[in-house]
Amino acid sequence: MIYTVYETIESSRTFPVNIFVAPIENSTFHWHNEYEMIGILKGGIHIRVESELITLKEGDIFLVNPRMIHAIRSLADKPNLCMILQMSPELFDVEENEPGNEKKDMRFYLDSIRPDEAPECGFGYFYRKLAELVNESLKDNMNSRFRIRAQVCGIIADLFDYAVYDVRFRDPAAQNQQELAVSVIGYLEKHVENENVMEQSCHEFGLSRRSLDRMLKVTTGVTGKEILEDLRVEKAKGLLKNTDKNMNYILDSCGFGSEKTFYRVFRRETGLTPNEFRHKGRLEQLEQYDEQLKGYLDYEVSEVKGALKKILE
Repeated sequence: MIYTVYETIESSRTFPVNIFVAPIENSTFHWHNEYEMIGILKGGIHIRVESELITLKEGDIFLVNPRMIHAIRSLADKPNLCMILQMSPELFDVEENEPGNEKKDMRFYLDSIRPDEAPECGFGYFYRKLAELVNESLKDNMNSRFRIRAQVCGIIADLFDYAVYDVRFRDPAAQNQQELAVSVIGYLEKHVENENVMEQSCHEFGLSRRSLDRMLKVTTGVTGKEILEDLRVEKAKGLLKNTDKNMNYILDSCGFGSEKTFYRVFRRETGLTPNEFRHKGRLEQLEQYDEQLKGYLDYEVSEVKGALKKILE
């Protein structure tokens, strides 16, 4: 699935949070204004946050801070299930009415693969708290909404009490650079079918190719060429899985330029040829349809509840 570079997160107006469990297949570089806590229930994911690539596996927990450019990809041939908690920054306002408060960022460091940044209570504490919250959200109980609010507020208080964090005054230069990166990625995504889109984007934003690559490398950790290839592969995957368009149509629509380049880049990114990917996708769709007829969605919920029960016991 391709996300737009800015992701709008819809949540309740009365209590601005989202809590859910979902498999994550792939997302291109995007950002949002919310704090996003991710706990891995099964399998694993690669997450690139700004310039760093991190691999998270079952039992790991990670917090994506607001306005951080990031991309997510599942581990090859390993289905995953992720617990996700998205929280509006307004819940973290400790001096809501203070003048100039909007210029500050609270940045928390919660990354269970970094033992040097472990919270005083340990990463497992937050992983369990997230599991308790997700478990409560799955209950068909009208009073659960009150417990959910209390548990979310408890997690936020625990972040302040136990996690490593800092308060940053926003650097206008750094913010402008990130906004520029977001605009460039959005332009590449919109014009991905154009073979010369990199040169066009340089002209559009008044940058040399070297300056553009340097800016993207600083803000995302990868070059424009790598981002463009990722966008092209994602578009090709969608066309292969959801349409019967032939290969020539797909490589032209995705801007690969030649069949050789299309096959080389696609296989490097997915481990499969385009034909193999299409065949596998169709088999998965058939299996998914069959499983839904057998009550697969109920099984998924029971799988999640079983995994949560293991954690909480």
